[in-house]
Amino acid sequence: MTLETKLREMGNEVYIFTIDPKVKEKMINPNIIYFSGFTVPLKKLKSYKLAFKTYLKIKELKKYKLDVIHLQTEFSMANFAIAASKKYKIPLVYTLHTLYEDYLSYISKTIDDHFHKSFLASLAKILISPINKVATIKIVPSRKTLALISKYYIDGDVRVVPTGINLTNFIEKKKDEAYLTKLKESLNIPSTDVVYLYLGRISPEKTIDELIEAFAEAYNKNNNMTFLIIGDGAILNDLKELARNLNIPANKIKFLGFIEWNNIVPYYQIADAFLNASTSETQGLTYVEALACGTPIIVKYDEVLDDVVKVGVNGYFYYQKEELVNYLIDFTTHTEKIKSLKNKTYETILKFSDQVFAEKIYNIYQDAINKRHNKK
Repeated sequence: MTLETKLREMGNEVYIFTIDPKVKEKMINPNIIYFSGFTVPLKKLKSYKLAFKTYLKIKELKKYKLDVIHLQTEFSMANFAIAASKKYKIPLVYTLHTLYEDYLSYISKTIDDHFHKSFLASLAKILISPINKVATIKIVPSRKTLALISKYYIDGDVRVVPTGINLTNFIEKKKDEAYLTKLKESLNIPSTDVVYLYLGRISPEKTIDELIEAFAEAYNKNNNMTFLIIGDGAILNDLKELARNLNIPANKIKFLGFIEWNNIVPYYQIADAFLNASTSETQGLTYVEALACGTPIIVKYDEVLDDVVKVGVNGYFYYQKEELVNYLIDFTTHTEKIKSLKNKTYETILKFSDQVFAEKIYNIYQDAINKRHNKK
């Protein structure tokens, strides 16, 4: 959506081809073409969808007079993109968003435990190798992902382009202090508490259990803190049980469930620090969103975040859980540190603006078109 909006503002015509099992219930939008499909029948993959009969759309594609196809996923939509690129000689650009090595257990934990390397190699060869052969230019969102592409049978012309966000949108959606005070009151958060926030998918690879355990240890030493967890996912009930077993009072750790993205900014704002223990990110847009809202971040070190976290300026890395515990306690006793960090967050993420992102992608499209032309 971010990319589409900016490309349109730059004068381009954009069509989105996507999947929805309830395609008949969708509003008609001539620029969004829905494939009928189905939800993957696995508990941990309940938010993922596959399309069927994609070949029926190939003939329709000609009327759109596309100059380039930008593939953002694998599986059934990749089959469609590859077939369309070949049939109409349209240059294909591909972005790798998912590091599948962190998700193999979703398919089979037993196979992942015993045959991880060969399992990943087989999956990557089936899913990504065919894309690599057709794609004129490949994109990865970070240097970390670039270092891993050989595992995914990706080679040739590969560019690093961090995904951008609409920074202006976050500024416009910010609320005043009166609104934030009422929000905290509605959540029964004491005005003296330091507020910590996790926002994202509630799934095993996010290692949210580590955040909860660290919070429990810190809370036992200083109870002037509240932890908000926003999101939904397969292990939500497991995490709630963990919090109960660690004797964290229900009014101190709040599972708020899924909140629409358009309504999320005030929750970032009331947080004094954004927490994350994941090392499975290809970029980590929630980190950038938090900083755009003026919220410092305390996150587990991952090289993907080297360009995001400026230690002591907009947040901190931790390496072991004990370090996170110390940061959580430190923030409750040194609130001036929070203020100092909040004053510097926005300026550190200007390079992740949607305008910079769209311009880089547009130039890649031009390169892909030129390469196709020269090949002819």
